Amino acid sequence: MKIKNLLAVAALCLFSSTASAQCRDYNGIYFQYNPTFLINSDYAPYYYETGVANGLTMGYVRSIPISSKIPFFLEVGGNLEYGFITEKPWNNYKDIRFTTHKMSFNIPVNFGYSFGLGSERLALNPYVGVRMRFNFLGQGVMSNNSDSETINFFSSDDLNSDYTWNVFQVGLQAGVKFIINKHFMLEAGYSYDFIPLAKCVNTKTKTREEDYLYTMALNFGIGFCW
Repeated sequence: MKIKNLLAVAALCLFSSTASAQCRDYNGIYFQYNPTFLINSDYAPYYYETGVANGLTMGYVRSIPISSKIPFFLEVGGNLEYGFITEKPWNNYKDIRFTTHKMSFNIPVNFGYSFGLGSERLALNPYVGVRMRFNFLGQGVMSNNSDSETINFFSSDDLNSDYTWNVFQVGLQAGVKFIINKHFMLEAGYSYDFIPLAKCVNTKTKTREEDYLYTMALNFGIGFCW
C-alpha cells in the first residue's frame, strides 16, 4: 500500500510540474527569417535561376487558452513580411540585375497544444492553422550600371494579365514554439499557399498551361512574450 501511495504522489507531482510549465496564455512579439521557395518559378515573368527569396517578418501574437482541463490554445495576431531576391536574368548580359521586392500583411490563425517539459521554465507548443495574406507591394527593378526600370507586378499595364499577382492569398501553416522561462520563444515552421501568387504561361512554348506560381516558406523566429 505504501508503494502505491508513493507512486501516486510521484505521478501527481510529475503532472503538477508539467501542467505548471504549460504556456498558452500570453502576448508576444517576434522576428522571423523566412527563406521562400517559388514553385514554378521557370514560368514567372522574370528568369530566376534559384527560385529562392529571402524574407524578413515582424509580428504580434496572442495565445488564448481554449480549455481549463486540456492545454489547447488558439493563436491570433498579425505580421508584416518583406521579401526580396536579386538575380542576373540573362547570362548574355552580365551587367543587368533584376531585383524583386515583395511586402505583405499576414493574419495567422493557429490551433495548438502546450506540452510541459517537466520544468516550470520550459514548454513546447506545436500548432497548425491557416494564414491570410494581403500583398500590397510587388515590384521588380531591372538595372544596369547607368539605368533602371521598375515593373509593378499588380498592374496589367506593366505586365501581361497572365502574369499579374494576386492581392489576396490563403495558405496553410504549421510549426512549433519553444517557450523558455515564460518570456522567450524560439520558433520553426512551414507555410504553403492554397491560393497562388500568380498565373503562369510557359515561357518556352508561349502557350497557356494550367500552371501557377506558388510560394512555400520555412520560418525561423525568435520572440519575447509576456
